Amino acid sequence: MTEFSELSEKSPVVLDCTLRDGGYYNNWDFDPDLVLAYLTAADKAGIDVIETGFRFTATDRFLGPYAYTTDDLLRRLPLPGSAVCGVMCNAKDLLEFDGGGAAAVDALFSDAADSPVALVRIAAHFTEAPECGPALSRLKEKGYATGLNLMQATGRPKAELTALAGKIAGWDTVDVLYFADSLGNMDAAGAADCVAALRAGWSGPIGTHMHNNMGRALANTMAAYDAGASWLDATVLGMGRGAGNAEMEYLLIELARRGLDRLKPEAMVPVAAGGFAELQARYGWGANLFYYLSGIYGIHPTYVQQMLSDDRYSPEDIMTVLEALRDGGGASFSRESLENALATGYRDPNGSWDATGWDAGRDLLIVAAGSGLARHRDGIMGFIERNEPRVICLNRSDIIPADAIDAFAASHPTRVLSNAEEYGTLNRPVIVPKAALPDAALSQLAETELYDFGMAVAADRFEISANGCTVPAPLVAAYALALGAAAGAKRILLAGFDGYGADDPRQAEMNRVLDLFAAAAPDIPVRAVTPSTYTVAQTSLYAPGN
Repeated sequence: MTEFSELSEKSPVVLDCTLRDGGYYNNWDFDPDLVLAYLTAADKAGIDVIETGFRFTATDRFLGPYAYTTDDLLRRLPLPGSAVCGVMCNAKDLLEFDGGGAAAVDALFSDAADSPVALVRIAAHFTEAPECGPALSRLKEKGYATGLNLMQATGRPKAELTALAGKIAGWDTVDVLYFADSLGNMDAAGAADCVAALRAGWSGPIGTHMHNNMGRALANTMAAYDAGASWLDATVLGMGRGAGNAEMEYLLIELARRGLDRLKPEAMVPVAAGGFAELQARYGWGANLFYYLSGIYGIHPTYVQQMLSDDRYSPEDIMTVLEALRDGGGASFSRESLENALATGYRDPNGSWDATGWDAGRDLLIVAAGSGLARHRDGIMGFIERNEPRVICLNRSDIIPADAIDAFAASHPTRVLSNAEEYGTLNRPVIVPKAALPDAALSQLAETELYDFGMAVAADRFEISANGCTVPAPLVAAYALALGAAAGAKRILLAGFDGYGADDPRQAEMNRVLDLFAAAAPDIPVRAVTPSTYTVAQTSLYAPGN
């Protein structure tokens, strides 16, 4: 491998961190054949530094080899002789290690003379960076070149950037100082301003790591380069957390156009168009509307990544979360914040309508949109004619005619708004939690009969009153179950509740709702009358007596 000192002769230095940043999508578990193809392509393309992964401390879940990137792993790889090998650590891991950052370095790293690794970068939030001195000192003592990445640099005051850069310069332990556009909301002027602010306190190389939430990663990288940044990060097809990064193949093309003929962009084409294109099709990173909005709102892209990869979250749910986080609290990701944001519009369990007796002593048939509804439409219509249950349709359906439905139930603000005009033509009441609806939806429903049954959301709670409920998830099915109990239903029957695959998170979520409802309303039987994979008792709408 190339010695780190040799990079001083190159400007810019091109660093590829695909295996490190891309691992957020596949838990750093890359196919070995793809890694070999990638390393071969990177060597031919003339990439200067390959950041081969993270070096995490131990975790309590399975992560692939490039989360830990041990020396043993690296020795088994055909690392390009023309590139420097690097790894990254998170400052949080080092600072929280028993004994502190220097002890963490001792636990994670041998001496550089005995390791394939030449460069270690530490990624730090601005509050963490001043505490990274001991870890960086220990890395230098062990013989490593070092980089410090300042995360979420967008919008930081120039004076803050300059002061922190000056402090880091005083340690004399950092070889490359990076700024990262972690939220993907920087523009070209902001990139240039960051370089200028850091340069006022730092005389060494400056690097940039851009995210692509708003489709600007490449343009911002080039703007930083034009302003004096000499270390440029990118990944194959932009693979990286959230919307991803600047695309390496595009960056190489742009640099080659500027006369850097040592770079060979065409060498990346086979691996980009092959194995990594397959990964992109599977995981779906890249700029889109939701990442764009997260960039505008200053929200950590992991919120969007987590929701896009989880089938429980509809587009309406994603918008609800982004709107809830836009005024603060979204710059750092946490699962608790995600769940709280999703529930933020559902705070009032008390509506103005008393449901007592609305379905007293009768069966309540809840109609959902699963494929079983269409398959068994005629059977359902016959069941309704024979048994005369109350019929509630979730949101809207064209399968069961409106004259066979007693009321529609809808709880998601965006879904209500999208169906509001049609509700006005159906001459049926709509049961909604009015406190959760925006004025635009209520305005469009001004001529529609509304039953205001309240709804709040709180994890692991299912509480029912005459005029509202608290449910464990913002699902209209949970809302309708609560309504049935409040209205005095004899039984609750489910049609079109097909369910999902065993590994689909929506399956587990609905099963949890059904379990909590059973505990909250133990005297009300719940039965699926069309095929369902949920853990709910089943019968058949065709059976005698039904």
